[in-house]
Amino acid sequence: MVSVLQEELIQNPNTMVNKAEIERKVDEILRNNEANSIPVDPVTLANRLGIKIHNAEFSDGSLSGMISKRGDNIMILVNRQDSDTRKRFTIAHELGHHFLHLMEEDGEFVDDTMNLFRQQLPDGEQRSSKRKEVEANKFAAALLMPKRLVKKEFERNNDLTYLAWRFGVSEASMGYRINELGLN
Repeated sequence: MVSVLQEELIQNPNTMVNKAEIERKVDEILRNNEANSIPVDPVTLANRLGIKIHNAEFSDGSLSGMISKRGDNIMILVNRQDSDTRKRFTIAHELGHHFLHLMEEDGEFVDDTMNLFRQQLPDGEQRSSKRKEVEANKFAAALLMPKRLVKKEFERNNDLTYLAWRFGVSEASMGYRINELGLN
């Protein structure tokens, strides 16, 4: 079944998926997979979806991860040398590619460290590959730090270190998410 978001992306592949659409998609995924506890476990989610995850040793040290889809065979590789929080973000990022860019077609995305830190496009930048990296990053942030749960936890304890630990993300990621949600 193709969602409204997927239909829009199929018809207009160069359209940037907005933040609200990504938040709605992530909420739907979390709800449908009963994954609303903190911290969200992207490995468990991937396993429920039949996506295989493997630690890998890449010949290029700047590579963080990749996703490959061939029919029903979907695999995510993460750099075995990365920290646990980096691996969690990489897996969530690759799941973003799965849900936003690979639902209706085979393909792959290979992501280096630069892609995982990309939060927005440079002025005037419309290239599809960079747009998709920004979208996957927004998806990863929404998946690992769901809006509703971050707001709820923030009301209890707004300490950045605590929140990063609670959600299993880096302090930098949590700080960015708090700002994005207007909680600071």
